[in-house]
Amino acid sequence: MIIAVLCRNFVRAAGALLLAATVGTAAYAQGGPIKIGLLVPLTGPLATPGIDMVDGFKLFWEQVNHQAAGRKVEYVIADTTCNPDQAITQARRLVHQEKVHLMIGPLCGHEGPAVAQVSKETGVPLVMDTAGADNVTKWDRTPTVVRTAVSASQIGHPFGDYLYKELGARNVTFIGQDYTWGHEVTLGAVETYKQAGGKVAKIIWNPIGTKDYGPTVASITPESDAVVAVVVGADRVRLFEAWFSFGMDKKYKIYGAYWMHQDVLPQMDDRAIGMIGNSLHYAAGLDTPENKAFVDAFAKKHKRLPSWFSESAYTASLWTRTAIEQIKGNVEDRTAFLTAMRGSTVKAPRGTLKLDDYDNPIQNVYITRIQKIKHPVVGEVLTNVPFKTYENVSQFWTWKPEEFLKRGPYKR
Repeated sequence: MIIAVLCRNFVRAAGALLLAATVGTAAYAQGGPIKIGLLVPLTGPLATPGIDMVDGFKLFWEQVNHQAAGRKVEYVIADTTCNPDQAITQARRLVHQEKVHLMIGPLCGHEGPAVAQVSKETGVPLVMDTAGADNVTKWDRTPTVVRTAVSASQIGHPFGDYLYKELGARNVTFIGQDYTWGHEVTLGAVETYKQAGGKVAKIIWNPIGTKDYGPTVASITPESDAVVAVVVGADRVRLFEAWFSFGMDKKYKIYGAYWMHQDVLPQMDDRAIGMIGNSLHYAAGLDTPENKAFVDAFAKKHKRLPSWFSESAYTASLWTRTAIEQIKGNVEDRTAFLTAMRGSTVKAPRGTLKLDDYDNPIQNVYITRIQKIKHPVVGEVLTNVPFKTYENVSQFWTWKPEEFLKRGPYKR
């Protein structure tokens, strides 16, 4: 019998909402339960995708009866609030107090290096998901960290290529989010767009939590022939509303390099239909048997379609369990676990995945369009449907790794 306990544990520096789910009796010795720590924001500006991660994570472990290689699995969920200081505090608590065997998370790009530091200090493996800071699998790698989600610029590079070669944009204004993930997705797209011959009219940076996008859309360079959006959290809805309120839809074409995810589409309306929503490694509308099974199971349980955050946490768990099975449950051998993670190939809802030599997945990136579909569980709903696939995209795009690394990180 599985007992899920929801508890609040206020930490002096910041209130941290902790969710704990246990299977059987906790034990740290080999042969007892395997204990996993999941780091996600449950409060703050990115709480909604954080909850999506929790739901995808739990769905996977429920499907396998909370077992891996014959051992029971239990987990502790810690609220990072999308803050690096809180993330590092929670990671240390998971390791030193909760005695987890491994960690999965965090969500936010700028939290990733902080949690990686805890993994480096303690030797506890970190399956990084969904934090996409490029640095983690490029210039500042940690031997105990592997990433199962995506490197930020990995989704930007294909979109810059598509923007010039297939959308025909020649003078573009970019709207980017002013933090690590936003910088690297935006500037990754800018780099390949410029290399193809495109001109950047302007880049407008907005902090997470910008309340009014009116000044942003009003400052778009008039000569622009297209606008590209890279926005996160509730900012996505605010930009959408400002775009139409100011009549920008009558002046410019806007494309989402990273914009309309499944977690916010219910807050948008039919004006979104037909718009390019994302350049991303997952879309709920992906037509494969693996994704259909995942989407249907998620929808049946949660009465909504999964976002990429849900799929990512689901896949991180799938990859983790695959590695645990390969080492016959001996997660106490951290080196063996990490070796198995690096050597595994998994067939995930988003496609077939394998880590490159720098511990980041090689994977498809999908350019998606917003469509209204009728799902048997949730009914009519807006979703991202891929119409262009860049196959087996490397975090280094088409450059050789040493060539990319020599240039250094993308910085605004």
